[in-house]
Amino acid sequence: MSLVVNAFDRFKSMLYSTMEFSLGLIGIDTYRLATRAHALYCLATIDGGTIDRYMKSYILFDGDWSNDNGKSEDSIVDYYQVINHLCALGNVEKMYIPPLRDPNVSLTRNQELFELKMMEDIGAFGAKRVLDVGCGRGRVAMHTAKVTKAHVSGINIDPSQIANAQHYAPRLGLAETTDFQVSSLNDRLPFDDETFDAAYEIQAFTYCKDKVAVMKEVFRVLKPGAKFSYLDWVLLDNYDPENEVHVDHIKRTMPFIGAVDNPRYQEIEQAMEAAGFKVILSEDASIGGHQGPLINSERAHYAWLRFFARAFMPRRFITMLRRLREDAESFVAADELRIATTSYHIVCQKPE
Repeated sequence: MSLVVNAFDRFKSMLYSTMEFSLGLIGIDTYRLATRAHALYCLATIDGGTIDRYMKSYILFDGDWSNDNGKSEDSIVDYYQVINHLCALGNVEKMYIPPLRDPNVSLTRNQELFELKMMEDIGAFGAKRVLDVGCGRGRVAMHTAKVTKAHVSGINIDPSQIANAQHYAPRLGLAETTDFQVSSLNDRLPFDDETFDAAYEIQAFTYCKDKVAVMKEVFRVLKPGAKFSYLDWVLLDNYDPENEVHVDHIKRTMPFIGAVDNPRYQEIEQAMEAAGFKVILSEDASIGGHQGPLINSERAHYAWLRFFARAFMPRRFITMLRRLREDAESFVAADELRIATTSYHIVCQKPE
């Protein structure tokens, strides 16, 4: 029986490869096609309880972590168990809007360009081990492992995303150079002291309950001289907490990007320094300081989905898309006003 099963698995693999090659010849991105189809299926068949928990998870965005109000890390999991599929329908499977590095290329290409810059900034080329804190589906970790040849370890709080990463890495031949495990960045990191040659996080540190404590953990697991890259949501100098328009845009943007904290970039620098790091780079990584073109390109991409949803999807799905669209409009407005960004980049180094 096992011989039959193995033979069938080989046949399926061969058939898939043949189809992938054939579709690739006519310019069809089979990975993106399969990812979107899977995400659409998951959303169409998701149970009502999961949707209810997702909608209730929006309590996360009422204020910040300091306003406890019934918030918990379980709410983060409930949020991402739905939002990761919504992101996979578009070009943000990696679940971050990247800095605008080249206005003439796509959002996914801008992600790749930033990731390459990040790898250079932290010295990942030539490193033996790299840590991804808040790795999501592990796509950035896989890109880093493939390009730098380093072994990349990823942690994330959502079991469904870790399962996705563990399933996909072998398909890229990266099973031996990546590992992923469920863990909260607010807990002690599951690694020995001075394990890693470099580390990074991409739009995950909004979930830090104690910034200094989390930075100290990253400091602990890095080797002397190693660097850490932070790319995340911060308030910029133009933000005025007394301006009602500013406050409203920030409040509406938070659920769109999954932010539960609104730190000034200076707060992050101070937390790094309190943990023992030396800040060596602090800047908005977007050319011209704007992400708007990338955000608008992604909004346009979802237009087809709204039409499809009205015709074929459950009503709850349309409700989720509407909320996503409205929140995206506030993100664009915040970007235009230069009051906040998800592309602020800070690199720090552990002393030798």
